[in-house]
Amino acid sequence: MRPILFLVIIASTAVPGTSQTTRCPDERAYTGKYRNIVFGFSIIIPIGLKGYWNSARCAPDEKYGCVCMGDHGRFIPLSETAGMEAFVGWQMESEWTLRDYENNEVAYLKHKQGVEQVRVLSSKYLRLGRVRARRFIAQLSESNKSVVVDQIIALHEGVEYQLILHTTADKYQKDRPVFEKLVASWKLTRGVR
Repeated sequence: MRPILFLVIIASTAVPGTSQTTRCPDERAYTGKYRNIVFGFSIIIPIGLKGYWNSARCAPDEKYGCVCMGDHGRFIPLSETAGMEAFVGWQMESEWTLRDYENNEVAYLKHKQGVEQVRVLSSKYLRLGRVRARRFIAQLSESNKSVVVDQIIALHEGVEYQLILHTTADKYQKDRPVFEKLVASWKLTRGVR
């Protein structure tokens, strides 16, 4: 990599205003409204829960305080065995449809280490905010536990948005209303792309 390009990448990913006494964003817990200004969306972390950095760990830097990859959303634990994710990234396959992205996610689950017997229980189109989306619910055996993955995928202007609930099958009915609150709070906002 050319030195000037490396410098541009570092400068664009450094978190301005951080110092040795300020914690990097991957070391904090977040509550309430979360807004991703790069990819242009917001969610409200449900009351009583905390959201955490959903990207690669930041690295300490003497000049900038810390250097981080882009902000890709939040992970919200519900328990030791359950959690929700708001994840965002660039749409990697521009010619793919929502159904193609869904099929890719299901294939990923089927090939994930420790996972067996993946069964899609339902799959449908819906709207995530004002964006057309695809939602599927899959049940699988993961490390000898029955698990449910409830996942929503939306594509908008070259960006892939995902909301995911990962929980045990016996807790799904309890965790689903919390996930529905997260889904209902999701909104497109103005991004800086």
